[in-house]
Amino acid sequence: MSELDETDPFVSRLDAPTLRAARERGGSAVVVGGAMAGLAAAHALRALDWDVVLYERQSYADKRVNCGEAMTDAGSIPLPKTPAYGFANRPPAFEVHVYTGETGARTLAGEGVFPSTDGYVTDRNVVERRWAEQLAEQGVDVRESTGVRKAQFRAFSEEFDLVVDATGQPSMASKVDGTTGEYAGRMTALNADVEGDFSELYPNSRILFENYLGYAWAFPKSETRANVGIGWAEDKLPDDYYAAFVAACERNDWPVPDRSAMNIYTIPRGPSLDPERTWDAERRIARVGDAAGVANRFTGKGISQAVESSYLLAELAARNRLDDYPEELYDRMKNEYRLAYVVRGALEDGRPDILGGVMNAVSGIDVEAVDREPRHAFSRLVRHPVLLAKLAANPTMLSRLLDAYTDDWEYRKTAETPTRS
Repeated sequence: MSELDETDPFVSRLDAPTLRAARERGGSAVVVGGAMAGLAAAHALRALDWDVVLYERQSYADKRVNCGEAMTDAGSIPLPKTPAYGFANRPPAFEVHVYTGETGARTLAGEGVFPSTDGYVTDRNVVERRWAEQLAEQGVDVRESTGVRKAQFRAFSEEFDLVVDATGQPSMASKVDGTTGEYAGRMTALNADVEGDFSELYPNSRILFENYLGYAWAFPKSETRANVGIGWAEDKLPDDYYAAFVAACERNDWPVPDRSAMNIYTIPRGPSLDPERTWDAERRIARVGDAAGVANRFTGKGISQAVESSYLLAELAARNRLDDYPEELYDRMKNEYRLAYVVRGALEDGRPDILGGVMNAVSGIDVEAVDREPRHAFSRLVRHPVLLAKLAANPTMLSRLLDAYTDDWEYRKTAETPTRS
């Protein structure tokens, strides 16, 4: 590999002396889980000239993955941004609409338009397949259609310098430890690709909050094809998932997908895992992405967060500072966690007027900057005294603000205390 390839989204994070020293040291890693977080970890560690083995239990050729298809910060993914690599549409903006309810009598409580400088709506299965192919060409031992048993996972700590757990929630490390209940803050979602007329929305994308504990979305890939979906917090699930999804499609004039075309999956809302659990120094096991509980608490957006966690892990490996991973990861994410946690209080409290007001206030900020640089959102909010007065008068919002700034997150309240089995 080149001395310092500034076009590589991971290598460009390192100065030449650090990269050279890391490559001279070398190392070996096994990455368990070959979705976006695992692919990013394999890419970054291979860029350090580590020997890397990647396990993915499914076949990339047959894998049907269409959750997380709207990706922001796409420049962190080292692939050409073309349809052949899964990047179907580059939306100029993501629209957010907040409604007072989910019936025909609903009214619009507020809306925001968030420009997207580096976001794409993707065919995620294609993105992952092409990235895995690229990694294999670069020397990563990609073992697709190969699951990992718990006994095998335990043995990895004796075979490799680093074990990267990218298996989602609950993670393989949790299964091995017998602590699968240690995660908190999950959402359940349904989605599907549909054919229809999306010319009115395309090329933009849209997220809808309709005064239930969740949201719906339409991410057009072209004027005639889109990914549509709906999600709910796990403590507020509908009695009939499919009927609720159909109703959301009908009231928003989206094509109704066949039941056979739908996916159901879990979206984490971070931090849903105790940050200290992201790194096991004794066994050299690091969790990344969903396995580490990193995702946006408000929207559930987690692809850019997953990639960032993997790149951060490899960057610390290059600097021989892996023990700093939990603190560094939390420091990178905590402001995003705090803003999302506070704003989400309006949704949980059934206050579309407050949520709509927040969207009106922060409209115009880049969609990725809303997450990564929340100071922009806070600076907008302070310019709206009436909205601030509503926030200050709402007990739920005040309680959440206190929780957020004292790090009193849901993971502290989970029933199961992590213990090693």
